[in-house]
Amino acid sequence: MQFKVGKVAQLKAATLSSSSLTINKLREAKIIFDAHNNCLFLNQAAEQIFRDRSNVSLLGDWIRDKVQAGLTQPIVCKLQKLPLKLAATDESELQVAVILQQQKESDTFWQELNQHKSLAIREPKIKPNHLDENGTLSLKSANQTISYDRLTGLPNHDLLLEHIEQEIRFCQSKPDYNFAVLFVDVNRFKVINSSLGRIIGDRLLIAIAQRLKICLRTQDFIARMGNDEFVILLSNVEHLNYATNVANRIYHELSVTFNLGGYEVFIEANIGIAVGDREYNRAENLLRDAELALSNAKRQNRLPYEIFSQSMRGKALTLLQLENDLRGAIKREEFILHYQPIISLVSNKIKGFEVLVRWQHPQKGLVSPGEFIPLAEDTGLIIPLGFWVLKEACLQMYNWQQQFNGLSEWKISVNIASKQLAMPNFVAEVEKILVETKLNPHNLKLEITESSLVEDTQQTIAILKQLKASGIEFSLDDFGTGYSSLSYLHQFPFDTLKIDRSFVNSIGDNIEKLGIVRAIVTLARNLGMDTIAEGIETVNQLTRLKALKCEYGQGYYLSKPLDKMVLENLIAADLAKPLKLESAGYRSLMDDELAREQLLFQIEQLRHELNEVKLEKNDLEIVLENATEHADLVESQLHNEICDRQKAQAALSLANRELEQLSVLDCLTQVANRRRFNDYLIQKWQELSQQESDLSLILCDIDYFKLYNDTYGHLVGDYCLQQVALAIECVMESIPGLVARYGGEEFGIILPNIDALQALKIANKIAVNVKNLHVTHQESIVSNYVTISLGVHSLIPSSESTPELLIALADKGLYQAKATGRNRACLYMEDL
Repeated sequence: MQFKVGKVAQLKAATLSSSSLTINKLREAKIIFDAHNNCLFLNQAAEQIFRDRSNVSLLGDWIRDKVQAGLTQPIVCKLQKLPLKLAATDESELQVAVILQQQKESDTFWQELNQHKSLAIREPKIKPNHLDENGTLSLKSANQTISYDRLTGLPNHDLLLEHIEQEIRFCQSKPDYNFAVLFVDVNRFKVINSSLGRIIGDRLLIAIAQRLKICLRTQDFIARMGNDEFVILLSNVEHLNYATNVANRIYHELSVTFNLGGYEVFIEANIGIAVGDREYNRAENLLRDAELALSNAKRQNRLPYEIFSQSMRGKALTLLQLENDLRGAIKREEFILHYQPIISLVSNKIKGFEVLVRWQHPQKGLVSPGEFIPLAEDTGLIIPLGFWVLKEACLQMYNWQQQFNGLSEWKISVNIASKQLAMPNFVAEVEKILVETKLNPHNLKLEITESSLVEDTQQTIAILKQLKASGIEFSLDDFGTGYSSLSYLHQFPFDTLKIDRSFVNSIGDNIEKLGIVRAIVTLARNLGMDTIAEGIETVNQLTRLKALKCEYGQGYYLSKPLDKMVLENLIAADLAKPLKLESAGYRSLMDDELAREQLLFQIEQLRHELNEVKLEKNDLEIVLENATEHADLVESQLHNEICDRQKAQAALSLANRELEQLSVLDCLTQVANRRRFNDYLIQKWQELSQQESDLSLILCDIDYFKLYNDTYGHLVGDYCLQQVALAIECVMESIPGLVARYGGEEFGIILPNIDALQALKIANKIAVNVKNLHVTHQESIVSNYVTISLGVHSLIPSSESTPELLIALADKGLYQAKATGRNRACLYMEDL
């Protein structure tokens, strides 16, 4: 049941009021229903009271009960006579005027109301009886009717569960029946809500709800689940392609700009799809699987939607178990630290370590960081884990300084996650750890990834500068793989740029990667920073990095990550004698690389000088051209430009006209147009005449559509055409052929390789599907809903027949369907 606020000039019906005041200005609240229990009008006083649409729906149910009891005359009721209890309302002030039968066309009051008639939506799938034996509403039943979201007017979670449960029961009773649940999540809604305010956020949600509705059939169901989440229930889905097509349609519809209060708002959506079948017995399980598919869609970021599979549930359970184990591991401190030496490429001596955490799982053994670090970041466990790693690393470095002499300049490098950096007490926590472990801040270096810099640039700069003032150093990790902007890189107090291993591992055979590494080293030097190359695994990589004057390196060629005991032996050996990096042929490689770099430097200088000469030449040419220009030349150029623009505009107009002629889609219904229908029919006629195979044609006509259009208006008529087109496409989803708008309210369906009986079955199915749309048609003679008549004929194309004959015979079938009562399909058979 729908209602809308309108304006009626004056009440002239004696049963309502004899006053000439405007109904909208009456102090008494008035609400008006028609003979079909559709709410036509609420005046301003009634709108203030009936804020929840469920109250109006309940009132309609009560009126329906009165009609069934035999009431035939218009009535006016006081509030205390109604089955409603509205808070903070003076019951004596409310009257409800109910019209239960259509008035005469000459009645001015009825004519005025008729202008506000609303299009009734389909009836709910579940219609609980809220009235007890005495015809009154119980408190429990009243609470159950509050099933709609107050902001968008959509059904809420509880009503959604009822509808899914009904679909499940129907699916279990009919084996070949399927349905689908689409879980839609709007991206960036929280950002929009916090930046533009809740009013704009609410308007956006309302607009989203409206756009979702136009993507669906009338019998489909949509509900609002949460702040920015919606769930769509697609009934009677014969093929999975229909669900994915709807998902794509929703994604593209929501990608179009929203104009809200002067703001242009852009959003995108992710969609999880779960197909309902006989395996499901609870609605909650279907919603769970759809939401799990939604999470996968967000994570994969390949398609706007993801279809649920059983493997997703297994992975989710595995991740859940791993998360539980991880939480316990943090409490029990099951982690150990490994240390990878950072070597000076100038002196070959160790200058520090990067700390790498390992998980010693009691059952699984050593768990790779690639398995648990992403999970820790997603769940926020990276914060306690990260601070534990920082404290243990600082304590270990301090202990080594007490154990060995000569480590006063060595640095321990610890990775900091973006969630740690975003904590308001991050600086205090780091300073507290340094005090507790007694480590000099000068010996600590924190590694920050590029992605951490873009979340809150100014806040991050302030935090780093505050820690920098205490003596802590910073490295920009994985430089070149993230989102750093060179325009503000110099604002951060970094001491080191770490060259990502993806550049280092191909430095020997990839000229582009070699150029990138050279540019990073030069950039760091110009900004007063050091460089550390990660992932050095060959002597060739090492020699090239040395030739590029990269200061430090780490990698398996130099040393793999080591545990505490092994590293202590390495420290003792390094203090006694520097690490030996040279091998057979190392000096020769080094000389070659130095000569290569010197030659490349000279080539770059020559290129730079050549570019300068070219620029000077261009400048001289421009000066010469400007000096020799003449006014007539300028005028000629201007004239030519005007002519060229006129020609371009004429060509553009011609191209637009040709594009319109070549268009093959009907702009209203988005099915094929008449031109495409004719081309396709001729094409299939020629093909099937050689194959001697059947070609069937269905011509459809919406019953009494002109009356429908005159009653409800052109906008509603257009909406009806769109719904009928969707219903036909739903039947044709897995059937080869073409659906086209033949003209006005007529549709044509071409079915190659399908005989007459098969085509008749398809036509009957279309007729049922259209009627099941439950689009109200009060002026129709055959039904209360919109129906369709269909004519069917089939031919085997030959030289003795033509496509025009097929159309004419199908049209005769359509005439027979109309002549025999409409709302049916007729197969035209030629007299033998």
